[in-house]
Amino acid sequence: MNIVDYQEIADESYRWLIENARGINEPARTAGIHMTELVYCLTSGYYDKIMPLPVTQEQAILMALGIGFEKSLIPEEKRAKPGTCEGVEYSPDFWFTGDLPSELKTTRMSTKKTYTRDFPESWIQQIKGYCYAEGKLEYGLSIVHMMGGYNPPFPKILGVKFIFDQKELQENWDYLMWRKTVYIQGFADQRAPTPTKWAMDWECKYCRYATSMIHCNLRIAK
Repeated sequence: MNIVDYQEIADESYRWLIENARGINEPARTAGIHMTELVYCLTSGYYDKIMPLPVTQEQAILMALGIGFEKSLIPEEKRAKPGTCEGVEYSPDFWFTGDLPSELKTTRMSTKKTYTRDFPESWIQQIKGYCYAEGKLEYGLSIVHMMGGYNPPFPKILGVKFIFDQKELQENWDYLMWRKTVYIQGFADQRAPTPTKWAMDWECKYCRYATSMIHCNLRIAK
């Protein structure tokens, strides 16, 4: 038996993945502003709408994993319908026990992060925003830890419920609305929001626009 590298089949698999992931993801978005655009890098969001680049192979895999788990785990009748609040679109993943808006996240983070409540700030901002939009103080989160606690058996699903007060939801909403003003002004001026200024520390490192000469044109430290 002889086994040889066969890059052509890998390349074709990536092509299928990117095309299918793009097709699956498109119906969930419109020409309006989605809340997640205000949570993550405004510069990247601007270029996604005005001068988009194809997703990378790595991004396509992660996107497909998230979409695949969502379609496999959430029954159709439990899925939440998208809504609009103060001109911002939002879309919780599902309703739990009938009236609890909830989210499904797929992550490579260790289960330790959930046990210690060490969640990404972006998740918290998004969940607070969805709570505000739905007029709820509580939100469910189901987390698929693909690598578990990095000890076999790896995959594990954990769940938590967030309980907020109205003050912290309002403060988060005000922050998102401030970013919305900056975002809209960028489209009005036909100029992307300043690179790195409106992004979280880690975003540029993994962004396809960061090193593009016709986009952000940044030097990213490796």
